Amino acid sequence: MLRSMVCLLAVSVLGCGGGQEKGPDSPKKADAQERILTVGAAWQEATQTEGYPNQPEIAYLRATDRMTMRFRQGSREALVELEGDELIRTPQGREYHCKVDGAVRGTAKFAWRLEEATVAVHVPAAMLRRACREPGYPTAAKRFAALDATYVLRGDRLVAIDPPTFRSALLPSD
Repeated sequence: MLRSMVCLLAVSVLGCGGGQEKGPDSPKKADAQERILTVGAAWQEATQTEGYPNQPEIAYLRATDRMTMRFRQGSREALVELEGDELIRTPQGREYHCKVDGAVRGTAKFAWRLEEATVAVHVPAAMLRRACREPGYPTAAKRFAALDATYVLRGDRLVAIDPPTFRSALLPSD
């Protein structure tokens, strides 16, 4: 009797769980691009400028600039659409109401940084055509500076983290 109980115990211990069974696969971590595109494929920011620039042809300027950055799955390209509305006053007192729009192609590099999805964006400087309602404004184009920045996805925003002094936050617009 004792012998049969020992045999039964040995069979149950060795027979159950003795094999090398593999557990279920852990879920696959999305790549950084996939994570960012889950929130949005198009990201937008608007800035307003008002003041007295140190330029001889402009006495006063009020401008609203909108930047929309578009990404596509599997692509390293960033399409940046730029739009602007301007009120320009010259030193002679003339007013010009102008619009600026165009698009610039740049590059995007997606990566993970400390468990956060990031995208490093490089967009070259561009000169975009300016169309004014009133004739005679002497500068037919507006210069947009180059953009070299790294954004991190925080909640539903892409927040600039590099360069450290650059203040920018993009919201999904699609």
